Amino acid sequence: MGNTKSLFFKTAFIGALMTAIGAPSLAQDSGEPSNFKEQMIASAGERFASTLRQLIEDRESLCAEFDGGELITNPGGTQYVADFNGDGITDPIIDGGVFNCTTSATMFHGFSGGRMIDVFVSTPDPAVPYAHFSFTGLGNITTSLGNKAILLMVQDGTSCDATGNEFCFAAYSWLDGKFAAAGGTVKPVGNYE
Repeated sequence: MGNTKSLFFKTAFIGALMTAIGAPSLAQDSGEPSNFKEQMIASAGERFASTLRQLIEDRESLCAEFDGGELITNPGGTQYVADFNGDGITDPIIDGGVFNCTTSATMFHGFSGGRMIDVFVSTPDPAVPYAHFSFTGLGNITTSLGNKAILLMVQDGTSCDATGNEFCFAAYSWLDGKFAAAGGTVKPVGNYE
């Protein structure tokens, strides 16, 4: 009974967290699906639009290769709130929950480790304006500590040496051209009597 109660509270917690951070809906409405691809690209801004278009076209190709599926792009799921490398340019985050493939329920989200969360960090190279980083998680939110942007990721417990029905968190920051998270699990060193 205790495990069931604990699982219920953990599931309720992650549901509340997902609502609080504005995660996109993972379920389609019962009517005809709408495709918000062009609306999503138009809102991306001139610098990021071509990179976002390429990401969506790559997702369309993956979906089409799987039994001729069609990619549906839902509204939301793009965050323009953080500058991870401190160059003054916002680094977009795309939550994979905005993508659905008509022939696969789990291609971009829904698998046990969570969904794809793609982060694009600006570069000084005009030919390649963004470096692409991909994470798997159950949700994310950005925060800052001083002048450092931090990507806080909700992850499946198996990422933290726990079971799959437990959740853990990773805090990623920008360090020497990549994302880094400190630590791992910390075991007790002993007991005091």
